[in-house]
Amino acid sequence: MKKSAIAGGCVLGLFVIACAYKGSATTTDPLSLAEYRKIEAGSSEKTLFAYTNTCQQNSESERADDYPTTWTCYGAEGGSSAVFFYSEGVMFSKSQTGLT
Repeated sequence: MKKSAIAGGCVLGLFVIACAYKGSATTTDPLSLAEYRKIEAGSSEKTLFAYTNTCQQNSESERADDYPTTWTCYGAEGGSSAVFFYSEGVMFSKSQTGLT
């Protein structure tokens, strides 16, 4: 295979990755430190989702409504996240690492 064909394939691969990243950046709304601070104890899960859509429920098994639920939400910086603890749909505790 010629060097020009390899180089062309690499450039095409980089283009595809860049487009995929750009597309994912517009479909997600990472949590910021300012938004994290606005989410207070006693707020509902609906309030959390008003600020971000990067959350994953840590325990998705079928449980009783009063069983505590934990959501992990991700920030814009790699490795930044926040964890929110809910009981009966009301937040009672939160923690964050690296949000900006």
